Amino acid sequence: MVSNHFRGKVCVVTGAASGIGLAVGAALLDHGATVVLADFDADRLTTVAEGLSMPDGRVHSAVVDVTVQEAVQALVEGAARAHGSLDFLFNNAGVGGTMPIGVATLEQWRRIVDLNLWGVIYGVHAAVPIMVRQGSGHIVNTASLAGLVPFPYQSLYCTTKYGVVGLSESLRHELAADGVRVSVACPGNVVSRIFGTPILGRPVDAAPPEDSIPAEEAARLILAGVAAGEGIIAFPEKPRELWRSYAESPDSVEGYLKEVARQRRAAFATGDAQALFRATQSAGGT
Repeated sequence: MVSNHFRGKVCVVTGAASGIGLAVGAALLDHGATVVLADFDADRLTTVAEGLSMPDGRVHSAVVDVTVQEAVQALVEGAARAHGSLDFLFNNAGVGGTMPIGVATLEQWRRIVDLNLWGVIYGVHAAVPIMVRQGSGHIVNTASLAGLVPFPYQSLYCTTKYGVVGLSESLRHELAADGVRVSVACPGNVVSRIFGTPILGRPVDAAPPEDSIPAEEAARLILAGVAAGEGIIAFPEKPRELWRSYAESPDSVEGYLKEVARQRRAAFATGDAQALFRATQSAGGT
C-alpha cells in the first residue's frame, strides 16, 4: 500500500506552500511521514504549516529560496541531521512561462533557469551524498508534460523541464546500484498558483484551465507512482497519451502542435487575453 511506503519516513518538499507541493506534503502526512515543508513565501508557509500541524510533531517548515545553493544545502542536510535520515526529497518549486521567444528577456531566462533547473540541481547535489551513504532514498523531481512534449511559445519553460526530465532519467540509472531511486513527475494542467505567477513580477489572480485536475489528485498520482517505483510519472491520461504518441512518432502530433502555435500566435498578436488563455489551455499542460 502507498501509506506503508511512506509511514515513518523523512520527507522534504520544496514549493510546499501551495499547489502540488502543498498537496504532496499533506498526503505524506496522512501516510504517516515526517515532512519538512519548504517555500520562499514565508507568510503562506506559516499558514500552511499551522493548518497541517499534528500533535506528534511530524510537521516542520523552512523558508527557503531554492535559487540559493547554500539555502538548499542547509535545508536538506538540516532535515537529515534533525530526523536521522533523508528518505524522500521532492524538488517541486518552479514557475511557468508562456510567451513568444522574441519578447523573452535574458533576465526572464535567468530567472526561470535558476528556479526550475538550478533549484532542482541544488536539491540533487545536496541529497545524493546523504542517500548514497544511507544506501537508500528517493529523489522526486517535478517537471511537466512540457518536459516531454515541445509546446510552442513555451521555449523557456520547455528548456528547463526537458532538463529536469533528462537529469532525472540519467540519475535513475546511475544511482540504482547505490540503492537510490529517482522519479520525475510530468503533470498536465493542475490547479495551482502557477497560472497567475509570472516569471518576473508579482502574482495575479488567474483561474486555471478548465481541464486542470485538483492538486490533491495530482499528489495521489505522484505518490502512487513513487511507491510503484515509476521513473516517469506522467498524468492525467489525456496528456499521458499525447506524450506516448509523441514518443512513438513525433510526426503524429505535428498537426496538433502547429495548431497550438497558430492559436497562440494569433492570441499574442491581438493581445486577446481570453484567446491566449484558451490557446494555453489547449496544450493540456504547462
